[in-house]
Amino acid sequence: MSNATKTLALIFASTLALALATSWSWSTASSAAFQKQLLAVDTSAVQAVRIERPSRPSIRLAQTDSGWSVSPGDTSATYPAGTRAVDRLLGAVPSLEVSAVATRQPDKHPRYGVDSTGTTVTMLGDGGEALGTLIVGRTRVRRPQSGSGGPSQNRLRQRRRRGTPVTYVRPPDRPDVYSIEQSLRSVTARTVEDWRDKTIWGLARSDIRRIDLRYPADSSFTMRRGAASDTTAAPDAWVSAGDTLSQTEVSSMLRVLSSPQADGFAESTAPDDFGKAQYEVRLHLTDGSRRSIRLRPAPDAQQYLAVANGLPYVVELQSGSWDRSVLRGRSALVESR
Repeated sequence: MSNATKTLALIFASTLALALATSWSWSTASSAAFQKQLLAVDTSAVQAVRIERPSRPSIRLAQTDSGWSVSPGDTSATYPAGTRAVDRLLGAVPSLEVSAVATRQPDKHPRYGVDSTGTTVTMLGDGGEALGTLIVGRTRVRRPQSGSGGPSQNRLRQRRRRGTPVTYVRPPDRPDVYSIEQSLRSVTARTVEDWRDKTIWGLARSDIRRIDLRYPADSSFTMRRGAASDTTAAPDAWVSAGDTLSQTEVSSMLRVLSSPQADGFAESTAPDDFGKAQYEVRLHLTDGSRRSIRLRPAPDAQQYLAVANGLPYVVELQSGSWDRSVLRGRSALVESR
C-alpha cells in the first residue's frame, strides 16, 4: 500500500470515527430529551393556567380562596370553575410523554398545527411567572393495523379498534415537534361555559328528609322519608299521604336532586328578572336547612330555566331529564301493589 493510499485510509477512518462519535453524542442527547416529560412542572406550584387560542378570546383559570375560577380574556367577568375539569388538566398536561419525534424542521410546523394556529397552554406560578408552556397542534386518529398476533395483542387491538388519538405538540422555544398518544381537546376545545362549575348544590342523599313539589293547579304534593312511627313503611322508605313510594322512582329523583347539574347558563336573564315559576322543588334537610329550585319552560321548550337559592345566575336544565326523574306526578311514584 502506497503512502498516499495509507494517508487517505487514515483520513477516512478518522472522519468515520468523528461522524460516529458525533452521531452517538447527538443520539444520546436526543434520546434523553425524548424520554423527558414535555412539561416538568410541579402542579402544586401552579396558581393559574392561561389558554390562548387563535381567533378566539383567551381563557384564564386561577386559584382563589374558594377554589378555581375561570375568566374570558376579553371581559372582566369571573366565574367558579369546575374542579374536576381543572384537576384533569393539571393531571394530564404536565405528565404528557413523548411517543415520537414528528419533525425537527420549523418549515413543517404549519403541517402539524404547532405554528400560530396552535393553542398555547401556559402554567403560571404565584407571581405570574411562566412555569411551563406548550403549543398544542392538530390531532389525528391512527387506525389499528390488521394482522395476526397473540391474545394480548388482539386484546390491545380490540381496545383500540376505533383508533388511537395522536396529538402534535411543541415547546415554544424549540423547533422539535412531538407526537403524543392522547387527545387534548378537553383542554383546547373548551369554552368558558365548558370550564364553569355546573353544580347547583351537593348534598348527601341521606340528608334529604322531605321534598315539597309545587305544581300548577292542584297537583302539588309532599313526600318524606319514613319514620319509625310509620308502621306500614319499610325502614328508609319514602311515603306520601300514607302511601309508600317506589324505591326505584324515589332513588332516581334523589340522584338528581342531591347534586343537580346545570346544562348551561342563561346569560341574558338575571335571577331578579326570572319571573313566575311553573314548578318549585323544596328540599328539607336533617339539619333544618332547606334548598329550593324554581323552574319555568325556556322559549325553545327543550329546556327549563331555573333559579336556586344562593345561586347568582339563571341556569338551563334539560327538560327531558327533569321530566323523567323529578317533575313526576304523585301517582307515578306510588309503589305498585
